[in-house]
Order: sequence, then structure tokens, then C-alpha cells
Amino acid sequence: MNIKEAELNDVSLIIATYNEEESIGYVLNEIKDLNIGEIIIIDKSSTDNTKNIVESYDVKFITQTKDGWGGAVKEAISQSSKEYITYMDGDGSYNPKALHEMKSLIKDFDAVFCSRYKDGAKSPDDTFIRALGNKFFTALVRLRFKCNISDSLFFYPMFKKDILNFIELQSNDFTLCLELPVKVHQKKLRYTEILSEERERYAGKTKVNALIDGLKILRGIFSIKR
Repeated sequence: MNIKEAELNDVSLIIATYNEEESIGYVLNEIKDLNIGEIIIIDKSSTDNTKNIVESYDVKFITQTKDGWGGAVKEAISQSSKEYITYMDGDGSYNPKALHEMKSLIKDFDAVFCSRYKDGAKSPDDTFIRALGNKFFTALVRLRFKCNISDSLFFYPMFKKDILNFIELQSNDFTLCLELPVKVHQKKLRYTEILSEERERYAGKTKVNALIDGLKILRGIFSIKR
């Protein structure tokens, strides 16, 4: 099976949204013909037209009840029904081509992670501060946990849902990005990493606060047991 032929009908795709009316239609139109088994939109009580746009598509819509971005992802996972789990943002920055590549590899692994920086690549969405922060956190994760990843803050994985029987994800903020690969590594599960382009967002503004979320992630790194 080549990358283009990789079937996605046994995949649950999670998209967390908050006021994404300018971009969510673009994202859903881009992936609508990929025959993804299940698309779950988990929304943080958007005050714009996000919900009305989403409900015009064949997707599962959930209003978030847990705190934080990580809490949203975990809540959506708990309501997923497919064998494999993946995630994309609702701003159009994720390249859906990686879905087929991850799926073509997942049969030989428990998890596949995407990296914006593998083999020296760069992200067009990076500011100086974001790039510096990611290099710092990735280096810290590799040093502290010996985890073989090159991009600790890009949450574009595909993993077998049953690995959650061995891994307890605890983070409710962006620490979840690195908690998943760290715990996959700690449990000696099989994983690999592929290069995936992060595109410039289609519309809207980032919801990430570099200072506040960076401090939360730093605290989160040291809360994970080695």
C-alpha cells in the first residue's frame, strides 16, 4: 500500500476549536474527500459562527466541558470510536497529506509523530521566540527523558487508541503535546517520526501565549516522572 492509498476509515480525527469561523470551513472542505472514519469537533463555547458552520458538515460536534486545550483533546478521545486517533488544529496550518503517510506507517508502530524540524527543516509559522522556545523544550525533553523526537510542541500524531490502556494522559494544557511522546517512549512502545510542513494559518490569530503557556509547559515537563 502506498501513501496515497492508505485508508483512513478507521481513524478518528479530533479538531479543537475556539472562534474559528474564518478557517474551519476551509479545513473541513480540504479533508472532506479523504474518507476519514470519524471527525470530532470539540469546541470551547465559541462566540462566533463556528458551531453553525461545523454543523453543516458530517461531523460529530462536542461542546468542551473540561479545562484547557489538553483537556479538550482528552475529552474528544474519550468519545472517539475508531482504532486510530489523530489531531489537527482548526486554523488550516496542518497539512492533511501527513495523514496518509502516518497511516501507511502505523501498522508497524504504536504511534507516529509529525515534526516541523526533522532533517533540518523549518516552519514558516515560526517567530524567533516560537522557534527558540521549541528548540529549548525539545532539547529539554530529549535530555530529561531520552525521547527521540525533534519537535516536542507540534501535536500532529497518529496513534493506536489501545495504547491508552498503558498510558495515562494527565495534562490539561499544551504540555499534552510532549506528554504523549514521552510516555510512549517510557513504556517502550514503538514510535517513529515523519516530516510534515506546518503551513501559515488560513485565518485567525494564534490562541497560544508564548510566555504563559511556555511557563505551564516548563512546569509540566518537570511534573512528568522519569
